[in-house]
Order: sequence, then structure tokens, then C-alpha cells
Amino acid sequence: MTIATSAAPETATLQMVRAEVRVREFQRWMGTRRLQDPDHAMHCLLTECFGDLAPKPFRLIAPRGASTGCLYGYGRAGADALRESADICADPLQAQIIPASTIDSKLMPQQWTAGKRLGFEVRIRPVVRRTCNAKDRPKKECDAFLHEALQYPEKGGMKRGREQVYAEWLSGRLDRKGAAILDFENTKLMSFQRTRAVRKLRARHSEGPDAVMRGVLTVTDSAAFAALLSHGIGRHRAYGYGMLLLRPPRE
Repeated sequence: MTIATSAAPETATLQMVRAEVRVREFQRWMGTRRLQDPDHAMHCLLTECFGDLAPKPFRLIAPRGASTGCLYGYGRAGADALRESADICADPLQAQIIPASTIDSKLMPQQWTAGKRLGFEVRIRPVVRRTCNAKDRPKKECDAFLHEALQYPEKGGMKRGREQVYAEWLSGRLDRKGAAILDFENTKLMSFQRTRAVRKLRARHSEGPDAVMRGVLTVTDSAAFAALLSHGIGRHRAYGYGMLLLRPPRE
């Protein structure tokens, strides 16, 4: 195994990357490395194969029980640079997980029209950096919904549901630096679960929310929206969260 260290090529244009992921080989590789968290494992795999060229944010979509999944990501490196890095740095098993021949890319628009409505889907970890109770003196990640629920200890005191809380959390991230405005009426919580995450080898697990939101947004500033796509939304962007997958808007 060779660790990829190449710097990303100088380009001002964001690229969207797509590649096939062979799930069984990925699980076998996780076993050889004693990795238990798939998000952490994919982060390690991309870093070892592509180094600084690795797409971030990214999203792995692999239906349960499927033998293959799709990896999507944003970055400054195109398919040719990623294939070259994989040819040099990936070990034989890693090369089977993400076959170089399946890596494709396209240039994203350089300009975004203010007022443009876009559909989207995004996987998020909606957390806030707060103390979840009086015993937790250092600030730590807390589920945004749980954090709000703790403000209403009396029964029936909290009026908003999880979908509303997460939509407001998402709206705040989209609107940072004036990038986009969320259409609350057309935004839904598609799935939710609590997952354990590990972000370093042999580190302790942390538990938190894992949600997929689908909706409609309106671009308000071209440069800010381009930066939002490139940067991703929220925390854990290097571990499969925060990538905005765009689609035609559905009212």
C-alpha cells in the first residue's frame, strides 16, 4: 500500500465524481484493517488511494444487500487524475473496491443564477456544539433535536417535531454567507437513524443522528453557493456527510 500525497491540480472549477464501489470487497478490506465504521473506513480508503485528490464531501449510496454501490463526491481533481493516483497507490484489494475504469467525472457550473430553484438530497449529521446536560462541562456534539427537547422538560412542552428541527438546522447552514434559502414546505426528512461513529483508529465510538433530507432550495449568491457545494454542509464532511446532490425541483 502506498499513501497518496499528490496535491490537487490548480483549477477553479469544481468537479463531480462518480465511481462504482464493490461492497463485498469493501467489507473484506475493512476486516483486514479491523475497521468497524463504514464511514471511517471509506474515509481511510479514499485517503490512501487518492491523498489530497480525494473527493470531499462525498456520499456512498449502497442499498442494503446490494453487491455494488455508487460513490459520489465533489473535488478539484477529475477522473484522469484519480485513476492515475489509484493505479499508483491503491493496493490490489483496494483496486478491486473502486475499479479505476468506473471512475467518471464532470465539470460543475462555474456560475449559479441568483433566484434559481434546485432540488436536492443531502445526508447530514445535525448536531450542535452544546452541553447536553449539567454534568457535561466540556462542549460536545449533541443531536439538534435532543438539544431542543431538553429545553422543554415538561410533558407536551415541545411543539416541533424532528423534521422541523432538522429543517431549521439545515436552513441555517444553507444560508451561511448568503448561499441559498431553504423551501421549508417542500423539504422532507426521508430517513433517520442513530449511528455509532468512530473517527480515529482504536478511538471510542460516539453516537449521533444520521439523517437524509430531500427538498428544494433557492440560490441567493453564485460564489457563496459554489463554495457551499465545494465545502459541504455541517460536520463529518470527510466521512460521507454534507454533500448536496442536486436534482430538478419537485414542488
